Amino acid sequence: MCLADYQTPWWISAAFGAVFGALAGLTANVLATKYRLERLHYCLDLKPQDRAGSRVTARVCNAYDFPLTSVWAYITIIHELSDILPPPNGAKAYVVPHHHELVKEDRLCWSFAGNPAFIDIYSGEKQSLDIANFDPDGNWIEIPSEDGWGSELGKGKSSRVFLKLKRYDITIKIVSKDTRAKEFPLHIDPDNAKTPLSL
Repeated sequence: MCLADYQTPWWISAAFGAVFGALAGLTANVLATKYRLERLHYCLDLKPQDRAGSRVTARVCNAYDFPLTSVWAYITIIHELSDILPPPNGAKAYVVPHHHELVKEDRLCWSFAGNPAFIDIYSGEKQSLDIANFDPDGNWIEIPSEDGWGSELGKGKSSRVFLKLKRYDITIKIVSKDTRAKEFPLHIDPDNAKTPLSL
């Protein structure tokens, strides 16, 4: 029998076709997911806002077509232990002088009813993130926690920390279920009355 006369059984051809089809579908799915994750990461942005009263916030924007779910925000502050102040006037804070710890990747809260620790950000949406509160008497900067603001007396909440009123370099890290974490380096400068938060 000539080799050219040999025909592959139909079930072998079908099996090969199914395997290659599955591999092609899996590859396309993996590449599409990777593309979506990269685009979500690239299109995630943070914009500092002007000071409003004694507080300053940033807007976190999702400029991509898919939502970001369970979005958390973390803050790292470049400071010394000597910058940490006791909470003033009956306020509460997690980081206080005798704890001897720096603020490193600690959670913030969102400027939303109840100050939630995490939210969803839909396509084209901009959500406000609480960053700092400045003492009107010029004694401290308050950084909120995922619990909210400790200076709001009577609400049983604790801030992250109260710091000396001076300039600090900070990093805000945005984390969600849907893409890689993204970091934004910023500065807090209380001497800038209009825009104390800047990139």
